[in-house]
Amino acid sequence: MADGKTICTVCNYIFDEKIGAPGTRAGQKFEELPEQWRCPDCGADQAMFQPCSCVSVSDNEHSDSVYSDRTNRAFLINQTLGSIVTELPEFACIFEQYGLDYCCGGKKLLEQACNEKGISVNQLLAKLNEYQIEAEQNKQLELEPDWTKTTLRALTEHLITRYHERLRIELPRLSELTKKVARVHRVNHPEMVEVSRIFHLFREQLEQHMQKEELILFPAITSIESGRTTYFGCGGSVDHPIEMMTKEHDDAGEALSMMSKLTNDYTPPEDACNTFKILLHSLAALELEMHQHVHKENNILFPRALKLAGAAVCR
Repeated sequence: MADGKTICTVCNYIFDEKIGAPGTRAGQKFEELPEQWRCPDCGADQAMFQPCSCVSVSDNEHSDSVYSDRTNRAFLINQTLGSIVTELPEFACIFEQYGLDYCCGGKKLLEQACNEKGISVNQLLAKLNEYQIEAEQNKQLELEPDWTKTTLRALTEHLITRYHERLRIELPRLSELTKKVARVHRVNHPEMVEVSRIFHLFREQLEQHMQKEELILFPAITSIESGRTTYFGCGGSVDHPIEMMTKEHDDAGEALSMMSKLTNDYTPPEDACNTFKILLHSLAALELEMHQHVHKENNILFPRALKLAGAAVCR
């Protein structure tokens, strides 16, 4: 299983092979779990787990001094969700479990986001601290570059290969699944007809969105980084296309939220066939991927590009 971590698509509980879980031993692989093992939080069976796409950082960034400074209460409650995940990307897993939106909603302070969701700030902070201690003890963090320090070209190439190329494979597959489930289950589950409608609009808009980024915005950002001036229509700068892409991210987030609500957070009904279950399983995975994808653009790439463009104008 990728990274040794799988996530329950029903309640977002994360099973980490290196840590273990009730009824398992540390180091036991997910594929080796006994058939009767169920999610400790919601009781879902193993079919509802999928590889966890949580991002992480390199071991050499995890000294005691770094975490004592960055994970104390006073620091975290006054930070936005987006800035926390930018500094400590492994915390994205915990935010996913609690339903905290760190991409499109990344500008909300941690305390504000918790209050709006009815989540205990102390409980969340305790969970973050517990996760970090376990991560340190088990050496579970894998290497991923600090995208706040890489070149913008490297970041845009990462976005294309890690997210865009995968989406171009996954979106057509999900398109066929949504059509099939809507057709077969429309009588008992008319909500799936609406899910199909929303998904096909989501797919069309996202494919156009990725094309605009790859053909226009990303090349413009790398041009600015290399010292070349780039204009958009009537002498405009990069701020306008970034504003448009951010708005389209919001639209995509709204579509995902609507599909999640229509399917009760992607929970299969009792009469769901395997195709129905696979569809919901895959939509939950898509939402996780989109959260991390949009976070890297909204909270890292775009602010860095705008700052660089501003500096170029001042020169």
